[in-house]
Amino acid sequence: MTNQTKLQAAVFLDRDGVLIHDVDYLSDLKDIHIYEDVPEALSKLKKAGFLLIMVTNQSGVARGYFDEKFVEASYGNIQASLQNQSATLDGMYFCPHHIIGRPPYNIKCNCRKPLPGMILEAEKQFNIDLSRSYMLGDKLCDVELAKNSRTVGLLLKTGYGKSQAAVISEKYPDVKIFNRFFEAANYILDQAYQG
Repeated sequence: MTNQTKLQAAVFLDRDGVLIHDVDYLSDLKDIHIYEDVPEALSKLKKAGFLLIMVTNQSGVARGYFDEKFVEASYGNIQASLQNQSATLDGMYFCPHHIIGRPPYNIKCNCRKPLPGMILEAEKQFNIDLSRSYMLGDKLCDVELAKNSRTVGLLLKTGYGKSQAAVISEKYPDVKIFNRFFEAANYILDQAYQG
């Protein structure tokens, strides 16, 4: 197998409540605040060879709260902040759809979490080995996305994670739950070194 065809492991990351503090329907770039432990943890994951890919539901587009350009601008803002702290993401996928939204976004799609469309698209684009990859989120839909995409789901107690942890533990007792991003990153690194 050549380097061009070698499959890579990835860490898929939810945006709101995982990388940045959750603001209901974020619509102003000044409200983007990256969790303090995220940049260093991302840098460690990157140095270990993981691709870092954001996957986020952004139904605010369908609901008319903001447009796709704003979602892309918010990603640019996050990337710039991370680069200033020696960390970067490799890509971003977002779902702008919601069935009760406005046309053309009010469709049933395969990209809205927990459906696996965003991860499957990244798998093709980046040549990812999903069996060695992780999905890090703060909601049940993130854990179910991991199940649907054959990745390992991890839950953070940031964002909505604290309020959803008990339900997720009961439904999916195999899902590891962490208080902070850095703890989850260390777990991923430990698993990679053991494998």
